Amino acid sequence: MPIQDELPVTIRHARYLPEMLPFLHAQDLAAGDNSIITLTSPTLSTDIPVLTDKFSASPDADVLLKLKADREPTHELESVSLAAVGELTPLQVLATRSLSLVLNADAPVTDYKMYLGMWVVKPSVAQKVLWRLPLTGEDEALSAKRSIKASVEKGVLPFPIVYEIERECMGFKKTYAEVVATAPTGTTTPILTLSPPLNDEILVLESVTADDSGLTLADNAQIYVTRDDDTNYLKLPVFAMDQAYDFPCFIPALRSLEISFYHEVGAPLLNRYVRVQISRYKLTNLLRARFGLETTEEALESVKAGVVP
Repeated sequence: MPIQDELPVTIRHARYLPEMLPFLHAQDLAAGDNSIITLTSPTLSTDIPVLTDKFSASPDADVLLKLKADREPTHELESVSLAAVGELTPLQVLATRSLSLVLNADAPVTDYKMYLGMWVVKPSVAQKVLWRLPLTGEDEALSAKRSIKASVEKGVLPFPIVYEIERECMGFKKTYAEVVATAPTGTTTPILTLSPPLNDEILVLESVTADDSGLTLADNAQIYVTRDDDTNYLKLPVFAMDQAYDFPCFIPALRSLEISFYHEVGAPLLNRYVRVQISRYKLTNLLRARFGLETTEEALESVKAGVVP
């Protein structure tokens, strides 16, 4: 299945929200518009929207990025020249009904590569207020109880997602795991399997990269990420990577995290460099509330409101 077709499936299977999915893609561009991402309902909704995060792509004066969300007058088509795009350029767009990303090329381009970080979110009441999403009766009552609308007007809520995570996650250790992998042709080879050391801890995959040298699009070399019961939850094309950069993501795992290498055609791949950043966090009451696990009423209310203690 093409990477673009797998993206809606991956979004619908996100379970430990918020999760940041790393969309890595490479292809030959034809002259004119090349549709890369097309998302619509029911994949996107006001209950589970997507917030893009950072963007990176091959610098090319002949390529233009066209991004559009929700087909609203306030979300007009944004066109960005990719003549000198940064390593990881902020590109935040909220999509609740539709998201379209198109690469327009003045002339054919070979082996064009890009990355887009995408947060899959279950909005808090504070986020709903800021993003002008509909509130339920329960949301309105909680907003009045916690003075959320006034806090949003003052600019003190909601917290940025990254800041929320920093406040809620009590970290024990962040580790860069560097693996030299060998992948026989046509097989999936596990190269790293980890589990939380204690029952009240979780693992989080926070970045991934690999050596792309000597590879071609036709090789279809991929990094597979399996977490808990989600087999091959992420399929990340190695050809779109560069080992000089760590591509951000945020993929929690409660029981196990497995990184595998897949190679479809050609000679077996020998001694290929793979690097991931994996963090250990305490499974706090706030995280248990986010992940739909049994926890305290106080934690449930704080997470729903978007007011981190």
